[in-house]
Amino acid sequence: MWRSVIIYNGEKLSVKDDWLVVTFEDNSEKKIPIEDLYCVVIDNKNLVLTIPLLSSLAQHKVHLVLTDEKHLPVSTMYPLNTNYHCYRILKKQLEMTDEFKGEIWQKITQQKILNQAMCLENQWTESEVLVRMRELASEVVAHDTGNREGICAKLFFRNLYGSEFVRFADDEINMMMNYGYAIMRSGVAKSLVAHGFNCVMGVHHISETNEFNLADDFMEPLRPIVDEWISDNPDSISEGLSKYVKNELVSLVNKEVLFDGKVMKVRYAIDSMVKSFVTAVETKNPNRLVLPEIMYYHAK
Repeated sequence: MWRSVIIYNGEKLSVKDDWLVVTFEDNSEKKIPIEDLYCVVIDNKNLVLTIPLLSSLAQHKVHLVLTDEKHLPVSTMYPLNTNYHCYRILKKQLEMTDEFKGEIWQKITQQKILNQAMCLENQWTESEVLVRMRELASEVVAHDTGNREGICAKLFFRNLYGSEFVRFADDEINMMMNYGYAIMRSGVAKSLVAHGFNCVMGVHHISETNEFNLADDFMEPLRPIVDEWISDNPDSISEGLSKYVKNELVSLVNKEVLFDGKVMKVRYAIDSMVKSFVTAVETKNPNRLVLPEIMYYHAK
């Protein structure tokens, strides 16, 4: 199984015989085979990384995430030239019509809301709320001009975290959400780049200062996976971004979801989602896009 690891300690990261080597102050070492890695998160501002290591990570298609002084992801390194048809995919991406983008965003928004509803159902939320969420999902139109996503966001967070919750407040829940979302975003961006897409050109997100507009589009249905873990682990909220919490959030790429009727881990579902988007773009058929679904389970 591919591993996502967080490096907290050590003085130096290097590579030897395709193993990632962590060297500590006492000159002791810890080694991890690079071919087993999916993602490496560096949460140590005093760590030294070698260029050969960065090159080896890229060659093995491992993406590297760097954090800031608040331990939140701020930068990611992705491998390039992993797709032999980059130019063909880029041309198809440039040919996407406004109508096509609108229908893609409609599907993304609908699945995000349905995943939010399933997240709430797993938390034993009242059935009336679930019915309303699913009604709103069915009302989403191209480009979501009726802003059903925004309406559902208020309903979702109020029922998941309580009426006092404020998104983007400086509190433990928001820090955990931001961390988990950033990890999901990095995984989506990695797969999009690997399949030849330019992440600057989004379908709905179009900020001129955002290099990852397309990744922000396709991570939307994955956000409730992070929210569900936080809600499932209320005792961890008081810890904020503890080592345990960060390890668990990074490991969410190994959580199981449904994709096209099959159970698979999130990291594989991300890649399958992007492959389906390749098909949708090449055939100019938004209905070829397939998105991950949160599964039902008895949470408590």
